[in-house]
Amino acid sequence: TLFHNEANIWDCSKEVTTREMAVAAKDCSRHLQNLSSEERKKILLDIADALEANEDLIVSENEADLAVAQDSGYEKSLVSRMTLKAGRITSLAGSIRAIADMEDPISHTVKKTELAKDLVYEKMY
Repeated sequence: TLFHNEANIWDCSKEVTTREMAVAAKDCSRHLQNLSSEERKKILLDIADALEANEDLIVSENEADLAVAQDSGYEKSLVSRMTLKAGRITSLAGSIRAIADMEDPISHTVKKTELAKDLVYEKMY
């Protein structure tokens, strides 16, 4: 939410159910599939840039989350997994850029089988 252009106007006072989140994610995935490869690549690069630009804020918020988790008695192993270690944001941004540079797999034929004359089955992503 931190990186969305309109995050400041979202109403965060309402509890959102897991189902609502899943439905919204599915709707967004359909929208992303309709974008061009260049548009999807730009989104990924913007996410990587936003991560690096907001690193101090992300680390600060992570530290606050860790303090709450420790005070709430969360297991040390869980708190450890929640901890953003030095260089993690840069590593995440680099990984996102690497994904952006990969060949776009959407709408590519993965498997093509001729089932009968003039009847072809194609599996696509």
